[in-house]
Amino acid sequence: MKYNTNYDVIVCGGGPSGCCAAVAAARAGVKTLLIEATGAPGGMGTMGMVSAFAPFTDGEKPIYRSLPVEVLNRYRQRVGIPEYQWDWVKISPEDLKRVYDCMLDESGVDIIYQSIVCDAETKDGKITDITVAGKNGLTKYSAKVYIDCTGDGDLATYSGVPYEYGEDGEVQSASLCFAVSNIHTDKIDRKINSNFNDGIWPEVIADGKYPLVCRHFIPAAFGDTIIVNGGHLCDVATDDAEKLSRAYTLGRETAEQYHRALKEYMPEAFGDSYLVTTAPLMGIRETRRIKGRYTLTLEDYAARKSFDDEIARNSYWLDCHPSGKTDNHSEIRKFDNYKKGDSHGIPFRCLLPINIDNLVAAGRCISVERIVLASTRVMPNCLATGEAAGTAAALAVKRGTDVCLISGAEVRKIIESK
Repeated sequence: MKYNTNYDVIVCGGGPSGCCAAVAAARAGVKTLLIEATGAPGGMGTMGMVSAFAPFTDGEKPIYRSLPVEVLNRYRQRVGIPEYQWDWVKISPEDLKRVYDCMLDESGVDIIYQSIVCDAETKDGKITDITVAGKNGLTKYSAKVYIDCTGDGDLATYSGVPYEYGEDGEVQSASLCFAVSNIHTDKIDRKINSNFNDGIWPEVIADGKYPLVCRHFIPAAFGDTIIVNGGHLCDVATDDAEKLSRAYTLGRETAEQYHRALKEYMPEAFGDSYLVTTAPLMGIRETRRIKGRYTLTLEDYAARKSFDDEIARNSYWLDCHPSGKTDNHSEIRKFDNYKKGDSHGIPFRCLLPINIDNLVAAGRCISVERIVLASTRVMPNCLATGEAAGTAAALAVKRGTDVCLISGAEVRKIIESK
């Protein structure tokens, strides 16, 4: 079918935040378009092959509601994971794709895959239309409200929203996930998860034969297959096509070295195995952060702060991966780690750019300090901020007002009522 080019809400980016944003807006009864650069929804959990969801609880109780919980419930039911398992739920990418497919289809969202936003026109502090590059060439689309769920803040950047990028150009390392099959799992007699110091990786690294191997190796097992979030790729700039392209090549070489090391050091388990695939989407941890009407700070995180306009809670730790230059942990040492039951709020203002009134952001690119991004970037938060963005966008459309004028407290009330 041929879609229209005029919508109430346009969501750019179909990862966790974009899927929830589009579903929330469409279910609220407004005409919604989702534009996704790859060929499937779900972002890091599907095309990025990240091996597990970050926790949905604060260690005592679930802290997410509505669409994030619906996504998790549908996925758990589909793959047979018990309902009591909320934290570190392993991800089967194809099953998760179908969860998002069904939710988007049932909600009536129009979707265009293999397409990216590549420009935006603005007037008087509002986006008037965007340019999308896809198989039909360059096409202009317009909406009343736009949602940036690109992860990299692409739409916001094209719209002239100021942003921050790492620190002095330095960002957390990326990872290209991969899958290994035909493993004799009953023969795995040594620890391979990177959480352990007595497993295989310290020995492999000390050997020096596989220089791209590091301690970061998080596998999720499905039968005789493991899906691995492993390796560190430094200086990966998603706003630099050449650097990003080189990172994909290096990521594939890294996956190969991990596999060769497993075959050498654990031949009974991995001797007959083969490297099935590397992810089609790079696992990016840090790029642009928009300048919003509020910036969530390390002090807010440390104080477990609540906000009148908060639209979600977060309890994830400050998971800072090395950049290759520093360990990124100096700021983290300033305060005690979260205990069970601890969490902080995410204000709606963090989703609102300072200078564009009909744009709202969700997911990785919201307005937070760099060190706090190490916590807020994970999938449950992306799902939650995405739903808040879509809910607010629908309210703005129905009232004929700018999304920046919508109350975060009202958005939260709507989400909590579902």
